[in-house]
Amino acid sequence: MNFCKNYPLPDWTLGFEHRKSLASQLPYEEYTGPMEKSASDTNDYRPIRLPNNLVVMCVQDTETETAAATLSVDVGSNMDPVELQGLAHFLEHMLFMDCIDRELCAVDSEFKGLESRNIKTLQQGAKDHGLDLHKELLKFYNKYYSSDIMKLVVYGNHTLDQLVEWAASKFSNVKSRGDSVQRIVDHPVSAEFLGKAVYYETVNDTHTMSIYFPVPDVKAMYRSDPFNYIFHLISHKGHGSITAHLKKKGWATGLSVFTSIGENKGLNEFNIAISATPEGLDRYEDILRVVFAYVQMLVSSGPQEWIQQDVSSMMKIDFNNEDKIDAIPWVTNYAYLIHNEYVAPEHILSKDKAYEMFDFDTILHCLSFISPDNFRVFIGALKHKSVDCSEIEPYFGAAYHVDSLSADLLGELARDDINVDGLSLPEKNAFIPDDLFIKNPNMLGTAVVLRPTLLRLNDSFELWFKQDDQFNTPKGSIYLCIKVPNVNKRIKAFKVNDMQLSMHMAEYRQKYANIVNDPPSQLCAVYKSYITSTAEWHHQLLASELSKITSAKLQAHVDSLFDVTYTKMCMVGNFDETEALKVADNVQAVIKPTSNLGYSFSKLRSYNIEAGYYVYQMQVPNEDCVNSAVKSHIYCGSATNKREAAILEILEEPVHDGFFAQLRTKHQLGYKVYASTSSYLGGRGELVLLVEGESNPMNVTLHVNKYIHDMQQRLLDMSDEQFTNRVQSLVRLYQERLKNVDQEVNRYLGTVYYEAYDFAYYDEMAKLLQSIEKDELLEFWNKYVNPSTAPAYTRIDVQMWSTKIWKPTVSDFKEYSAKTLALYGCLRSEGNDALDIGKVDEFIKTAIAGHKEQADASDDSGSLIAELKNASLSASEATYTAGESAERATHTATALELAIKDHETFGNYAEVSHTNFATIGMDKTPDGMWLITDYRKFQSTQSIYGSVLPAEVLVPKYSS
Repeated sequence: MNFCKNYPLPDWTLGFEHRKSLASQLPYEEYTGPMEKSASDTNDYRPIRLPNNLVVMCVQDTETETAAATLSVDVGSNMDPVELQGLAHFLEHMLFMDCIDRELCAVDSEFKGLESRNIKTLQQGAKDHGLDLHKELLKFYNKYYSSDIMKLVVYGNHTLDQLVEWAASKFSNVKSRGDSVQRIVDHPVSAEFLGKAVYYETVNDTHTMSIYFPVPDVKAMYRSDPFNYIFHLISHKGHGSITAHLKKKGWATGLSVFTSIGENKGLNEFNIAISATPEGLDRYEDILRVVFAYVQMLVSSGPQEWIQQDVSSMMKIDFNNEDKIDAIPWVTNYAYLIHNEYVAPEHILSKDKAYEMFDFDTILHCLSFISPDNFRVFIGALKHKSVDCSEIEPYFGAAYHVDSLSADLLGELARDDINVDGLSLPEKNAFIPDDLFIKNPNMLGTAVVLRPTLLRLNDSFELWFKQDDQFNTPKGSIYLCIKVPNVNKRIKAFKVNDMQLSMHMAEYRQKYANIVNDPPSQLCAVYKSYITSTAEWHHQLLASELSKITSAKLQAHVDSLFDVTYTKMCMVGNFDETEALKVADNVQAVIKPTSNLGYSFSKLRSYNIEAGYYVYQMQVPNEDCVNSAVKSHIYCGSATNKREAAILEILEEPVHDGFFAQLRTKHQLGYKVYASTSSYLGGRGELVLLVEGESNPMNVTLHVNKYIHDMQQRLLDMSDEQFTNRVQSLVRLYQERLKNVDQEVNRYLGTVYYEAYDFAYYDEMAKLLQSIEKDELLEFWNKYVNPSTAPAYTRIDVQMWSTKIWKPTVSDFKEYSAKTLALYGCLRSEGNDALDIGKVDEFIKTAIAGHKEQADASDDSGSLIAELKNASLSASEATYTAGESAERATHTATALELAIKDHETFGNYAEVSHTNFATIGMDKTPDGMWLITDYRKFQSTQSIYGSVLPAEVLVPKYSS
């Protein structure tokens, strides 16, 4: 199934000339031939090949303040030894780390949400086959870590000579071990796997169909891309399409097509994914009839050149007016792209963007693979009505069952006269632009205007406009926000269809039901929004309201939806004022607002959380999830105080780097570990610390608190050079020129939508950052983040507890300190279910209060843990189990050290809270934390921030 074998490889010796780098005189070969690039592309490119055969693309972008590089190695899981599944992924981790056991846990943790068996497949696989994992890792590295299968892209505002110098000096010494890539000749999905229906049970309540076709590798045909023709037709959504037909029948809510042409060295697929309704899944055979009737129509009508021209015309327009994108996605994309050995050097930039050939025969041949004798269908649901999914997949634990499709069905699908009424080819695209005239090219080269102009303002409409003065492309963006009282729908002259309503209601039921299966870290964010936002409704409350919606009620709502509106409109790009005003007139003519009652429109506002330390705890609803999560939000100053906002931004990177190193790399508390900052208009800034992993949340909380304590010393130790580099990197980001119209309009949208109208924000922040002194970081930290010094320390922790671990009761939280709960939880995770929490608490108090020799001996954690267990268990239960998990034992040892040796780093948070929340049913821990039991009652005790004040008085250019 390899079409490429008949295509010659391009000659990568033609057009290359021998060169030496300017500074170090290192040899390399430089491509000096032509390169096909976009007319709008202002970058300069230099493809080179180092003596070790490593191909490098050097890119100079004089307008960027960002440097980026990607090294791509053409090896992955397809090269894993059968007995050591996951070895390639493990090597990826080990290239940047130095501890095998630690990174095994990290790899395992990365997939824990999916119940993957990475430790089993690696560690146990090595043991079962008598292999040394370290030696096998080195063998894999020595075979595949070869310059011959590497591609490097370096991107920056430096000269091409400088980029070449860096590439040659850093990568010329990478060893050349030959081309070790394994190329697959015969597709592994052979005839025995085809003609099957694979039923599987999903975690979420969903109904999905995936029609899978193994297809040939056609990466050599990138100038015609025959499968793109098929992709375009099967995925289109208009009249006569598969999607439109399935929606009309009530069998599906959406359809997508995925291809992997050229991605997997022969493992290529064409996949039609269908979001089905429950009825559609029951009638999956009818859906197959529709799909194959459409394919047969494509075969019968034959490939149409006008369709290829439609697609090609749009791609040429996009290519010749290509937007710049950020450096990191650019280098990532091209480092992957140039692995295609069939791409000639002159086509590196235009591959996938300029289809210029119509190949009738090849398209027809490729259509022959989208056929009833070359597919299998995957059918997913929470539970299947008439199928028993009794087989279990070994790596992810998925329940499934495989059936052969009936010969009668396959025969029917293969008939030349299979037909479904209503299917047709799309109409010719009437919206392909033929006027690509730049409205005002004379503006280019002048000083860039940093804000839009308010053209029109009245009691129901505001129009913002800015003509392109920097990108020189025939593109523009029109943003329209129609505010209606208490809802965010955008419908006019819409008639409710009972079947469509039923389908959408089912979608929303699934959506709300499936929230409980989100990862614990994501659930932390969901519940935090419920606590602190005035505009968030609980998903269970929303789900309960669905049953009350009827067609009549919805129609009545729709009919009056636009009676009261306020519309914000923003036009940026290749427009002029006359066009902007005309579009605005058309919008208002359609909406026809009759009045505007300003008080009808709710604004996003946040609660002004009173000083104190609050904890909101939930059990992870998904009982199969082994991960827990903690997300700490520490309130830091006012978001309207730009100086404090700038200081918080400076802190973000050093806080994240240290947090990741300490909690992820050193202590292995989870794979998902990060620190970030956020702010809300009119509210306060936040330092956000997140950990998701198998450790119990109270243990994670102790580590978070320890890190907050230790960060004070890190700030003291920060050098002037480190501080200056951090500040300058932020200044460059604020001052960096925007890359395209979309980025520009998005910059305006936020400040217009929230009515701040602060168009000078980026300029002001760049200036503010340069005025901040290093000492201000420590002052800020001690004022807001350090609980020992912050006069009004304010923090909310959201904890999600896995059902797989012991979770304290409310009584436990009221009686025992966080140190006791953390240590006891770690001991329980080791399997010590008979431990007495009261004796653990006594042990900690005794060690802290008077037994200094025990506290000092905490470095010998093994003996101290054994002593703790002996003190907590009866004589018959006091055996220390030698087979305990090394990782969990390490967590226990660290928790013990935090509880005893570092106990002074944790203050009593009761001192900052002055409200007795016990009167609304909240409980206080011995450490002074308040447990939020009912977030709605808690909200009722908090004040609400006012709306953000506009940065300027709005004066329109034209009167309405």
